[in-house]
Amino acid sequence: MKAFILAAGFGTRLRPLTDSVPKALVPVCGEPLLAHNLRVLHKSGVFSAIGVNSHYLHEQMERFQRESAVPFELFYERREIRGTGGALDNARDFLRVDDAFLIANVDILHKFDIAELSTRFMGSGRICSLVSIPASVGKGTVLYDDATGDFLGIGEDRGGLNQQAAEAEFTGVAFYRREFLDFVSGGDFSVIPIWKRAAESGRAPGIIVPERNASWWMDIGTHEALAKIQAGVDSGKVDLWN
Repeated sequence: MKAFILAAGFGTRLRPLTDSVPKALVPVCGEPLLAHNLRVLHKSGVFSAIGVNSHYLHEQMERFQRESAVPFELFYERREIRGTGGALDNARDFLRVDDAFLIANVDILHKFDIAELSTRFMGSGRICSLVSIPASVGKGTVLYDDATGDFLGIGEDRGGLNQQAAEAEFTGVAFYRREFLDFVSGGDFSVIPIWKRAAESGRAPGIIVPERNASWWMDIGTHEALAKIQAGVDSGKVDLWN
């Protein structure tokens, strides 16, 4: 299985930090965000190789690649950022070598049992599984059938759904089988239309829920989140390294 980290974004929510540093290299508790993500994926022992895409301030990403403790392949989106769909298209040859791959956003921190989740995904028969947390309060970002686990759409699609849809927070981590790439076109940007095309073909993506007592995740793309994670580390409530 391959892994791929989406790291090409401008990180506008983190300005002015990202005026001179790519989002992936913003320090989190003294270490670049990308380094945290690479370490978690590498320690899982699941992946034959890890890829990372880049665009903004690419030279800094190249320098980090040379110095990184965890090796990875860098995919430069030279002319423009292409979104998740474009990243899948751009890295198609890299991703299709193995039977399956994982995609993760760089602007999250997580401690999922990746090996356990990958085993569940491969045994599910699904073409794609979105690692998600059922929403107990407020609206979730994705909608799914609570009985089957089928992906039904994103939050804004609720008005067009007749069935009762459960809600979940998509964590930014997803597993895919190699054949999912058959639904990806050169013109894709967002991955959402690709999920929907797969569903319409009879290969509905699913929701996979990590074990609550053995997992943790956080969107780290804002100044408030950076302050919160630093406070958690300082207080000893959060350990990002073990």
